[in-house]
Amino acid sequence: MLSSIKHAFRVLRKDPGFTLIAVFSLAIGIGATSAMFSFADAALLRPLPVMKPSGVVNVINAGSAAFGGNTTISYPDYADLRDRNRSFDGLVAASYAKFGFSPGPRTLPRMKFGMYVSGNFFRVLGVEPALGRGFRPDEDQAEGRDAVTVLSHDFWVSQYNGDPSVLGSRLRLDGIEFTVIGVTPEQFTGIDRFVRPALFIPLAMSPRMGQKDFHKRDARWLFVKGRLKPGVGLDRAGADVALIGKELGKTYPQSNRDQQLRVESELQMRAEQSPPEATMAGMLMLLGFCVLAVACANVAGLLLSRSRARSREIAIRLAIGAGRWALVRQLLFENLLVAIAGGLGGVEVAYAAAKFFSNYPVPPDLPIVFAATVDTRVLLFTLAVSLGSTLLFGLAPALRSTRPDLVRALKAADADSGGKKRFWGRNAIVAGQVALSLVLLTISAVLLRGFRDQFMQGPGFRTERLFLTAFDTDLAHYSEDQTSQFYASLLHRTRSVPGVRSAGLTSVVPLDGQDSVDIVPEGYQMPPRQQALTIFDAYVSDGYFDTMGVPIRQGRGFLESDGKGAPLVAVVNEHAAKHFWPNGNALGKRFHLKSASGELVQIVGIARTAKYIWIAEPPLDFVYLPFRQHAQSGLALVAESNAADAATLAPALREVVRGLDPDMPVFNVRTMQDFYDQNAVKVPNMVVKTVGGMGLMGLILAIVGLYGLVAYSVSRRTREIGIRMALGADRTKVVRMVLSQGLQLGAAGVAVGLVVSVFACNVLTSRLWIATFDHVSPLVYVAIALPLLAITGMATWAPARRASRIDPMSALREE
Repeated sequence: MLSSIKHAFRVLRKDPGFTLIAVFSLAIGIGATSAMFSFADAALLRPLPVMKPSGVVNVINAGSAAFGGNTTISYPDYADLRDRNRSFDGLVAASYAKFGFSPGPRTLPRMKFGMYVSGNFFRVLGVEPALGRGFRPDEDQAEGRDAVTVLSHDFWVSQYNGDPSVLGSRLRLDGIEFTVIGVTPEQFTGIDRFVRPALFIPLAMSPRMGQKDFHKRDARWLFVKGRLKPGVGLDRAGADVALIGKELGKTYPQSNRDQQLRVESELQMRAEQSPPEATMAGMLMLLGFCVLAVACANVAGLLLSRSRARSREIAIRLAIGAGRWALVRQLLFENLLVAIAGGLGGVEVAYAAAKFFSNYPVPPDLPIVFAATVDTRVLLFTLAVSLGSTLLFGLAPALRSTRPDLVRALKAADADSGGKKRFWGRNAIVAGQVALSLVLLTISAVLLRGFRDQFMQGPGFRTERLFLTAFDTDLAHYSEDQTSQFYASLLHRTRSVPGVRSAGLTSVVPLDGQDSVDIVPEGYQMPPRQQALTIFDAYVSDGYFDTMGVPIRQGRGFLESDGKGAPLVAVVNEHAAKHFWPNGNALGKRFHLKSASGELVQIVGIARTAKYIWIAEPPLDFVYLPFRQHAQSGLALVAESNAADAATLAPALREVVRGLDPDMPVFNVRTMQDFYDQNAVKVPNMVVKTVGGMGLMGLILAIVGLYGLVAYSVSRRTREIGIRMALGADRTKVVRMVLSQGLQLGAAGVAVGLVVSVFACNVLTSRLWIATFDHVSPLVYVAIALPLLAITGMATWAPARRASRIDPMSALREE
């Protein structure tokens, strides 16, 4: 084997041009694929950072498991599942929460994200604290008794400089003193691939911290994960959980009648809960493999062309007794060295792409990390792709090269003759490269055009002259009455600030994620076996629609009189009005909240449909409810400024909050324009740049492949061209003859690429969660196809010009 490797090195060193082009091509292809894997890994595929993550699954409420649906479970349901199941070694429950953190009693609180977790959380997940200990079972038994906390490693380092003496120290969360008992290991970042909690506290402490629905069976707020027993699969565990769910439905029909408990793997739940991210990851991975296919086709074409130069050598080795499979192995060794070199170059490309993806926009005030990194998993994937590409581009040329016509190979320099039939494989490879490049560039153009159209239409709300500030009165232990009074005073004082034109409150800022609510519209035919519909919602104040620039098309917005004791009212968007009441005016219609037996709410206004999740979404159903009728602890203040720069309101609003409560934590302080650029503009730009970059990679590879094939064809046809010119053919005819070969291949590739592009764009519009991309103009295809055809002509021009300068006598003497 060592001798074969040494011989492979010598062979590659003798032909540096081929080696460099092949390594460059593979570096692009392998790098693109590895880069897309790093993105998909960060967005979707990365396993939980726990012991044996494949054994950890999710128990969800599948009744509303679609995107945006609430799949969480109530604490009483969790307790029943934990005690009655036969499939799990343990079930854990957890919930994210915001806490007002201060290291001491005299320090102003700052908002931190943490988690309520069940007492068996660390034990079941197999997480051993790096310092101290986890929770004991008894520390999650008595409500509000055990104020202990485990810090995350990052929080320990950032807040306490990694000081081990933190164990036993006290800190304050929402004004309550907690004792630090442990620190998680550095590699444990939580149970979500994005969110990084700062600390963990026992679930039993949540009632004392303001969780009012701890014992309510219809209050679903807990994520539930379980570790399967050895030998138990998803199907068996799912049947076990479903049976318990049915029993709970019979026992508690008011709260559990419509609940469907199900078991899903981590990957299943991620894909189901975040279709845009899952589809985007899948699309980018597919495009990465397309670039790799182009690169491998390019190298395969180079190897087939190179086989002519080596046919005499291989024929001699076969003639003196070398075995065919020994020669195939030797050629594969050469290809493997090229692939490894290309893989090393691909790692550099992947590192650059990971740095690019590290700019993926995330909310600045939230503990969210999009960690696209070149870690061990990405490196192993790159190695696997490198080895796989060896077979992909090298096996067929190796088999073909070791089956020469020995007599012809030994007698003639033109050992690889045999007419046009020898070229069909290489022609197909080059045409395929052009087709794939066209597909990649077309998808990029469609995405660019679609996003541009969305930006031109606008988000459906005002983005200029608005300033945002978020609050959560639970962090200050406000009662419901205190919360109502605080927000009413905040709204009144903000509107009286000089420079403020208007102000409103909302539970969710558009394009910053959404909450959802279950409704049952009167007169609407519900889907089979579905008792309620889950749609996105927001709790807003009077003045919100004017401040946000969301016009009310019919009826009215909310009034200050829409408060406690007044009839329940709502505003729906135009899409919901047409969806649920298509045969009449939705104004004055009613729907039930939560279930068919829930409170009746009357629609008093219809607002323009806007964007709620991301800028390219299709029209969605949406309902607005007045916050004065539905108590909300967490709300964002939206203030419209008279000045062009809304940030000028910051000092005045800070004084307003300080005058109401100097200890109230404030977060997410920014202008709406900054928020919009971060959440709406950067992601589409990143997607377009990524897809466009891969399209350009494919185009470069296609040009190299086309140039190589035509140049090789010219070298093969030197004698023929010499004879033609000796018989009177002029240089123009020779140029035209060679150009026609390249243009025919380019045209064939463009034709195939156009057909595939139409199909790919249809898949793009149907699978990706995007709007207005379903009417792709034929001009888009023409605008990509014609320049690409021109570029293929340019790639053919140099070999054609070289052919026209062949000296007929020299060519005939050489042959």
